[in-house]
Amino acid sequence: MVRAVGSIVLAMLASACAPHLYSPAGGDDGAADTDLWTAPVNSWTSAAPPEGLVGEGMEEGQVVLDVRGTDQFGAEVSLWQFYGSVVLLDISTLWCGPCQDLAKHAESVYQEYKDQGFVYLTVIHENVEGRDPSAEDLNLWAGLPATVLDGEFDLITAPIIADPEGVSGSIGAVRNGSYPAALVIGRDLKVVQRLDPVSDGTIKAGIEAALQ
Repeated sequence: MVRAVGSIVLAMLASACAPHLYSPAGGDDGAADTDLWTAPVNSWTSAAPPEGLVGEGMEEGQVVLDVRGTDQFGAEVSLWQFYGSVVLLDISTLWCGPCQDLAKHAESVYQEYKDQGFVYLTVIHENVEGRDPSAEDLNLWAGLPATVLDGEFDLITAPIIADPEGVSGSIGAVRNGSYPAALVIGRDLKVVQRLDPVSDGTIKAGIEAALQ
């Protein structure tokens, strides 16, 4: 029942997706080299990035900034811990209708490619009220696949993390206040492609190209 009510709330707010955009975090947030990088303690796959690697930005060809946040289970997750895997970085908000649509199919995409060394990493900036997302918000998001009629999956099992106001640098991937933003990250942690438009089709094409 909670899931159903939450889905209704999301659907109501999706029709009024006035974009919110914060300024990038100050200082060197997200851009520290591996001398300062520490592996978070969580149950997700993890491989240390190469020594001396430096985060450069969110544009194609750059070493991606280390986005870090708390996942739906309350553990800290680092984008850089997925070194060696292809990562789809999906940056969304709970109030965004197109973001919700992507989330409904996120688990099927994850399951289709995960055995090839793929991770679907969702970063949530805001809840439906435009505030910092809570653990409850992340778990609500995880249940969105259940709203797809005859869907194969009911729950997103891939990591979903909260990065309020883009404090770890993920806001740099958002252009013109538009969500969702989606980046394909290569096994070397370099941005392979910024998807535009963002759709199930472009996501799969981008993932398959990076996995080759």
